[in-house]
Amino acid sequence: MKDTVPPDIIASAQRSIPEAVYEWLRVSIFEGRFQPGEMLRQEDLARQMGVSRVPVREALQRLEGQGQVVLYPRRGYAVTSLDRDEILEVFELRMLVEERAARDSTRWRTEVDMARVRSLLAQMDAVQPVHGPETIARWSELNLQFHDALLSCGKRRYMHRLASTLRSVVEPYIRMEASMTGGLAQAQEEHHAMVAAFEEGDADAVARISREHCQHTAERLLAGLDHADADGRQGP
Repeated sequence: MKDTVPPDIIASAQRSIPEAVYEWLRVSIFEGRFQPGEMLRQEDLARQMGVSRVPVREALQRLEGQGQVVLYPRRGYAVTSLDRDEILEVFELRMLVEERAARDSTRWRTEVDMARVRSLLAQMDAVQPVHGPETIARWSELNLQFHDALLSCGKRRYMHRLASTLRSVVEPYIRMEASMTGGLAQAQEEHHAMVAAFEEGDADAVARISREHCQHTAERLLAGLDHADADGRQGP
């Protein structure tokens, strides 16, 4: 049974109804309330949120463009589900795109950009030592913002959009990895290394660390999935 939507989610949102619906669905997918491959019935979602089907349909179309849901003819939308090879493919693409985006972003960064990245890193430090579902959700959302801030300074609109889309596709799996492996410490160490190089203007170092960061996340995730599969085969 799904978590119920807080009754004031729409009324209290400082945004339009379509934006509030989109944000709730996006976060719900990232946090695993809807599992990979699960069908998303528009009428059920609309009833759950107390809205018409129109903003739900708009939100699902937007999420489809970001790779988070898939539209099946005559069946409707489902949460994107990736097998092991597809996960690896997305991470390999991320390594290429984020390496280049990080290099360009470092070259064109401003004082405002550096302050934003430092602030997000400090907020992640504050929640990182304590593990648990709520902590991982908060840290993961900050992590998304951190990488977006780091890669958005490069005046490469399409490259930044591609990097964001690739990250969104695997974000539910990244959060799954954090829950399975507790690998926040290594990730945070790499974030600190990125920021240090970013502030120094060492574009090559930021590019290299960004690529290695993607690789290490993929390795932890795939190892965690292998371990979970082995446990499942062994049974209780």
